[in-house]
Amino acid sequence: MNAPITPGHAGEQIAATYTPGYARMKLLAIVLGALIAAAGVSQMWIPLQLLAIGGRATAEATQVVKTTPGMRDQVFRTDLEIHAHLETRDRDSTFWNEFRFTDAQGREVNVRSTVGSQLKPLAPLIDEDGLPTTLPVHYHPARPELVSFPTLFSTWFVPGLMTLVGLGVVFAGSVLLYWSRKPIELPHLGSK
Repeated sequence: MNAPITPGHAGEQIAATYTPGYARMKLLAIVLGALIAAAGVSQMWIPLQLLAIGGRATAEATQVVKTTPGMRDQVFRTDLEIHAHLETRDRDSTFWNEFRFTDAQGREVNVRSTVGSQLKPLAPLIDEDGLPTTLPVHYHPARPELVSFPTLFSTWFVPGLMTLVGLGVVFAGSVLLYWSRKPIELPHLGSK
């Protein structure tokens, strides 16, 4: 709300103030930012839980499964087969890496990666040294099929970005909400 400059006694002027307002809109921004941050944390909850209390193992890539809606899944056991079926334009298909690891009780566990990729698999079946690709895996001790691959970029990137953006919106909204009810003194522009 703007206050007009009013003349004081003997021709002097009283400084005007401006109150930004829109407190409800700024509160809404804080709530939306908190919801975005909560959505990011919910996506990271299982990987964080497995990081804290889960068992650790090294998983070996065994095969890649290509899924396409309305079609049978295709299973590839060599990188040559995968290369022949890469999708350069069609984003309807998803490539899922499947891994095998041995848990602390000596059981062999086969799992699918928690994140798929549309154009090509996240990891090749054979690494640069000609050996099967291996990745560290965190798994739930009671349910070893519940896994997280901490070194896969997509495990953390989108949820982490959502959390940071949400917290940034909450911080900016909080600062703006604080100042929305505080009168700000406008500079006096004298006439010559």
